[in-house]
Amino acid sequence: MKYFQKGSGEYLVLVHGALTDCSMWFPHLKQLEVYFDVIAVTLSHFEKTEDCNFGLNSHAEELAELVKKLGSDKPMNIVGWSYGADVVLNMLAKEALSVSNVFLYEPGYPGCIQEKDMNAWVADAKSMFGQVVEHVKQGNLDLAVESLIDGSGNSQGYFETQREEVRRLQLAKAYTLPLQLNQQEHPSINALNVSKIKAPLVFGYGEKSRDLFRLATLSGAGSSKLSTLITVENETHMLPQENPEKFGGLIIDLFGQKG
Repeated sequence: MKYFQKGSGEYLVLVHGALTDCSMWFPHLKQLEVYFDVIAVTLSHFEKTEDCNFGLNSHAEELAELVKKLGSDKPMNIVGWSYGADVVLNMLAKEALSVSNVFLYEPGYPGCIQEKDMNAWVADAKSMFGQVVEHVKQGNLDLAVESLIDGSGNSQGYFETQREEVRRLQLAKAYTLPLQLNQQEHPSINALNVSKIKAPLVFGYGEKSRDLFRLATLSGAGSSKLSTLITVENETHMLPQENPEKFGGLIIDLFGQKG
């Protein structure tokens, strides 16, 4: 598993979302490396097409192997964003690991959502992914990327408002969209399994985020016996890429580091 490591202190494993890789965390490093031994991972297939499965189980298993490899000589903190948050939650639902703190910013998988909220989640998922799926079917991957990022930012035209380096990275990962939309794995994320996780979990979502992410986040937090829920004012799903300094500061505050 590819990862970038820098800094000193407690471990801080950073797990990226869709259409990115470990480089999305580079703008956060100057702030975080002062407090943490930062390990920014790149999940399989997000660097190149590889001879292995793509899915929440496969990615959870490779992340678990890295956590075990790093060992327990010092505290282990983990942050996951979006698809990466789903990977982290699935890993913890599948396997008991020595983890100190976990911050999950806007997971999207609906495994913990109760029946009363599922219709709203499905409706918003269809609204967000409908055009994405059509663009992928037609082979228009760049348009699929733009549509997905607009949906994630909860604003038509959001893609074009981003920094050039962020747009370039997202477009470079366009080849992963068919893999993500067609994954066949069945993760272990459900209310029962999440309730058994012994690590303290912080779930967070943006005040301006759409129902898909808000409902998945709320349901995950509601399922965990050791969870804290935070709402980040005036932010959307794209906070980690849109405002690295704010997101890095949030991590520092949550994990109790003093500067």
